Amino acid sequence: MAAPYARVLQKIYSLDKFGSKLGLGRIRAILRELGEPQKKYRCVLVAGSNGKGSTVEFIGAALKEEGWKAGTYFSPQVQEFAERIRVNGKNAGKKEIAASYEQVSRAARKVAPKATFFEVVTAMALLIFAKREVEVAVLEVGLGGRLDAANAVEPEVSAITSISLEHTDVLGKTVEAIAREKCGIARRGRLLVCGKEAGRAVEKECRRVGAIVKFAAPFNVRLAAPGGFQRRNAAVAAEVCKALGVSRGAIARGLRGCRPKFRLERRGNMLLDCCHNPEAASALAAEVVRIRVRGKKVLLFSAMKDKDYAEMLRRLAPKFGEIVVTEVKLARGERARKIAKAARKAGASAVVVKDAKKALAFARKKAGKHGLCVVAGSIYLLAELYGRDKIRVAQ
Repeated sequence: MAAPYARVLQKIYSLDKFGSKLGLGRIRAILRELGEPQKKYRCVLVAGSNGKGSTVEFIGAALKEEGWKAGTYFSPQVQEFAERIRVNGKNAGKKEIAASYEQVSRAARKVAPKATFFEVVTAMALLIFAKREVEVAVLEVGLGGRLDAANAVEPEVSAITSISLEHTDVLGKTVEAIAREKCGIARRGRLLVCGKEAGRAVEKECRRVGAIVKFAAPFNVRLAAPGGFQRRNAAVAAEVCKALGVSRGAIARGLRGCRPKFRLERRGNMLLDCCHNPEAASALAAEVVRIRVRGKKVLLFSAMKDKDYAEMLRRLAPKFGEIVVTEVKLARGERARKIAKAARKAGASAVVVKDAKKALAFARKKAGKHGLCVVAGSIYLLAELYGRDKIRVAQ
């Protein structure tokens, strides 16, 4: 009998003690022990510096419109653990999460006792998809591509939305090195769809691997999802769906109706966004300029230590009257005083409120009902503010 859900979550989050260790040996051993669940359906891998989560959602929505049962896998979460694993857009149930964890945990203890959080959760998703008899599983790649746990599947189609300099301590210090890691999801003789922002470095690397490279062309449909950048993500999703055999009508309906949460999501005088690197900051800045308000524009900002938040603030600061800086209770989270120093160097007026929820209330009051409070800088800030799980979010 599976343990209660809350206890299972505690066990899953405790796997953080092993850290993030790239490599496919452990996840492959676990999947073999489970009977290779990932071989029971078609798979798609989506990597990239920005936009991969939205692209996975777009693909899943189009597959559902075609009448197919689609599994989608995301990382990280904002509100609750269950949103990482979805079938036809609905979060996995507590009972199946608990049951899948017990099964994966038994396998891991036997063949990979030091399996990491991401390896266990990826195996759980692949097992749930098999049990739910999905026809296609679409997986967001967590970090890089080549050695990420999601790459243990054999994708029929892969996609790279964009490439930028991030995680340079792990992936390499040049665009070419990062492209090499992300192109690890490509397969010889199979299609890899590239977003325009993925650049020629990806094309060059994929040709070396022997993958069939195709840059996504615009797909003419009105989107519910706000933001010009979502048109680029939708174009990648459309090309992937075409390759899978999804009809143009289903693609159009799926893209038209899909509105990923926390991506330029408006709530009263707030705008919530997952912006977490300089390229995303530029995209957010362009959108903020277009929004007309009668009051003040205030940015509530926090960031992880390993992100180039100084450059993000240089791009965002000119668009706001004030910046409120806060902290996220994670080891990776940067201290508010250091972020505030970077904000002031970028020319902004910066106020520190360390408690994130108090900072949000303060920033909203500063903006006023006729202004705009933009919450950005890290998906973990959104999780700190809107997370429902009583246990901290795994990194």
